[in-house]
Amino acid sequence: MRNNDWHGGDYTAAGDAWAHAADDVTATALAALTPPALPAPGRETTADATRDTATARRTTRVLDVGTGSGPAALAAARAGARVVGVDLEPGLLRTARSRARGLAPTDGTVRFVAGDALALPFAADTFDLALSTFGVMFAPEPAKVCAELVRVTRPGGLIAVASWTPSGIMGRIAPTVRRHLGPEPDGTPSPTDWGDPARISSWFAGLPVTFETRVERVRVRYPSLSHAVAAFENKPGPLRRHRAALEAARRWQHARADLAALFALHNRADDDALAFDAPYLLLLARVGTPSRTPTAPLTGLPDAADLPAVRAPRGSRAH
Repeated sequence: MRNNDWHGGDYTAAGDAWAHAADDVTATALAALTPPALPAPGRETTADATRDTATARRTTRVLDVGTGSGPAALAAARAGARVVGVDLEPGLLRTARSRARGLAPTDGTVRFVAGDALALPFAADTFDLALSTFGVMFAPEPAKVCAELVRVTRPGGLIAVASWTPSGIMGRIAPTVRRHLGPEPDGTPSPTDWGDPARISSWFAGLPVTFETRVERVRVRYPSLSHAVAAFENKPGPLRRHRAALEAARRWQHARADLAALFALHNRADDDALAFDAPYLLLLARVGTPSRTPTAPLTGLPDAADLPAVRAPRGSRAH
């Protein structure tokens, strides 16, 4: 998709409603990367193991790809990791930096840079963990994105990606609106392809990874149904492009009514609010070592001068 889909609008009005999913994804990934050590023989407590895990987290380097407003990056920083969040959209990066500023203990442990998921501006084997929560699913050329995630993750490191499932409510929003524009051309990629394990398997084919997937859910809540519809119609992303085309064709109000009906169908709130459970696919991929050797222990974030220049944007986005 085109990066200009993400210019303007108000992402946080919609996205903050599911941002807490990043906490769960990040906690799961960090636990899989640095599981608590077993107590030494004869020890009756796990205090040393807990301390060892905390020490490991302080040297863990995390990349959040398609960081958006930064929920996963900030969650990893709060857990003690050293974090870089990368995104193409300047407005979202400004929001992420603002949220990180002065928020102990994240202050100084997380930084945000401009970069493309198709050509990440980092050397091979730089990170212990590469994260993306509802981010890289919006980038074009998913096989190339997978290759980049593997390239920048050290052998033995982990890749964790959360993406909306095609049949879940979040995966049905764009098709519900898009059908008023007529059928999509055959072969048009969908962001929710990342919610299909078979697709993921084909993209990682030939790459040195082993992976597992499972479906998780996040409770999404808005003050009212009308508030949710307004938030989504103004949210940066492909939906706003569809809205512009439908407004030009004088069909937006019909599509908007269908969007409201979709939300109402899934509403689980027992008051005037809107609340629904959105399923997402969680991918955990372990990077192998076919022809590479582990790098030295990671001790901190690279300074700006140590990072390669960001390559020209190719149009990928996240969130």
